Amino acid sequence: MRHLKWPKRENKVYLRGGILSLLLFFSLPLIASPLKIAVLDTGFCPDKLSYSKNITFKESIDLTKSNHFDCKKLKNENRRLHGNWVLERFLKELPSGHEIEITPFIIFDKHAKQNEAYWSRAFSKQNDYHLFIIAAGIKSTPQLENIKISIPIVVAGATLGRGIQYKSILWPQSQFKLPNVFTIGSYTPKDSDLPARPDYTLINPTQMKFFFEGGGANDSFKGTSRACATASAKAIHHCYQELKKREPLATCLDKVKKKIEIFNDNEKVEVLSF
Repeated sequence: MRHLKWPKRENKVYLRGGILSLLLFFSLPLIASPLKIAVLDTGFCPDKLSYSKNITFKESIDLTKSNHFDCKKLKNENRRLHGNWVLERFLKELPSGHEIEITPFIIFDKHAKQNEAYWSRAFSKQNDYHLFIIAAGIKSTPQLENIKISIPIVVAGATLGRGIQYKSILWPQSQFKLPNVFTIGSYTPKDSDLPARPDYTLINPTQMKFFFEGGGANDSFKGTSRACATASAKAIHHCYQELKKREPLATCLDKVKKKIEIFNDNEKVEVLSF
């Protein structure tokens, strides 16, 4: 029997169609899947938060295996809900429309203590996520210093108080030189009497890659934790697709970074933001 040959033009059409189908097959999961972020903090009660339908919360993961929160009894002002304060600011700053899946990680035990094992457990799961948001830190140890940070993390700069002094070395803030570590400092915004000025409780300000407002006189939630939440939301706004594709966040932020002026007494200082 004589076999008919495919016309050359039809060959090209079918070949193109096959390639296009393959491209769509491999790209659809990337398009359809949400941006997955983890928030490492003290404790969470997501039911107390307001958020849009494109935001999904996974069940909190207690890395300490010790906490038993009764969210109905916990007041919003309770410091164990510091994680909620971070999320509330994050959600408020986050532009609408982005599909995001949030997993809360609890790294403080029932006595509000932490240790390197809790942090190690969190970072052992980092490749399941696109971004870590961390408004906390722990005293640096050799074990922690050896952890490879393989995804972007936005981390609040350390401030004085609760055992933290000017000479304190916290992790992961100590990893500020790594391209995936985005240390966030805060400043006090200008008001009717004074210009924008530094957060004088911030230690190691020269190790901060970016600065954001840390809240004014009338804000109950202030400092680098607030700035970290704001920075995380804005990073997602500017670099949502890059984060999903696991492209370097630093490259994306480099395109949108800007200089802002703050005043340290009579000295004008320029810092980076985005």
